[in-house]
Amino acid sequence: MANQPKNKKTESKKTTEVGPRQPLLRSKNDRVLWGVAGGLADHIGFNATLVRIAFVVTTLFGGAGILAYLVLAVALPEDDGTGKAVPESVWARLGKVFVVCILVSIGLAVAAFLAAVSAWTTATGHGGLVAGVVIALGVALVAFAFAPDIRRRSTPLLLTTALVLGVPAGAIAAGDIDIDGSIGQRTYTPTAVADLPADGYKLGTGQLVVDLRKLPWQKGKTITVSSHLGIGQMIVSAPKNVCVVGHATGKAGELVVAGEISHGIDPDVALGTPTTDAPRLNIDDTDIQLGQMLVTDEPPDQAENGRGADYDHHKQQLASQRTVCGR
Repeated sequence: MANQPKNKKTESKKTTEVGPRQPLLRSKNDRVLWGVAGGLADHIGFNATLVRIAFVVTTLFGGAGILAYLVLAVALPEDDGTGKAVPESVWARLGKVFVVCILVSIGLAVAAFLAAVSAWTTATGHGGLVAGVVIALGVALVAFAFAPDIRRRSTPLLLTTALVLGVPAGAIAAGDIDIDGSIGQRTYTPTAVADLPADGYKLGTGQLVVDLRKLPWQKGKTITVSSHLGIGQMIVSAPKNVCVVGHATGKAGELVVAGEISHGIDPDVALGTPTTDAPRLNIDDTDIQLGQMLVTDEPPDQAENGRGADYDHHKQQLASQRTVCGR
């Protein structure tokens, strides 16, 4: 029994490497910023590009990836190329981290700007441009795959840029958000029914104010007014003795319509049928994509200067509307 040969399977299991492959150090050669991802990849025996992608993805969810990267950049010494740590004080590493923080802040500002441009371009009906840029970035990734030195440094940047452009564009497209390109503040004060546009008041991004208090309201008569806003705040003001009827919708945000409140994703306010002969404002086909809609009995300047969040007033308006409308 003692002279029997050893089991080959048992012997192979004993020689199999399990656990970290190298000490946990910042990589000297495989680096984009500080070599944290390259060092982690060497330590666990993983692909460095996938580790970088993981940092980028976790950064998109609350910035955890950036925080983790900076902590590791301070905590981990650098590899001297032989698997040993380079002698370096923590203060020296903190100084480098300070510089990196500045660069990261600039990078985040650029990323936020690109994301906003991507979302705006898609929402205004030019999503094909964003898709073209993302496809071009993908083609560049494929092309650089045949040049290892360029690929190592360019892949994280190209992937990050593609995500920054593609994610907001995809969210806008999935939400079916469509706005025109107008920007700014628009205030309309019609004094006759003939002044009302047949296709409604429209604004792409900004504040849209429609003051209807000077229209000739009459008992038993209905005036239909539609308003459409892409992103921002809409204020529609009518006299207190006017009964608001109809249906208002949004993609995301808050609707405060004649005291009725709906907020979140796909907010919706449908007002009941009145039983009195009070003058009526029909707001059918009034909508907002992202932001806040106020249909109020206050002057627009009062609603704008703080009443938007005054839910006590909304309760008062709701009670007033029930009296005026009889519902």
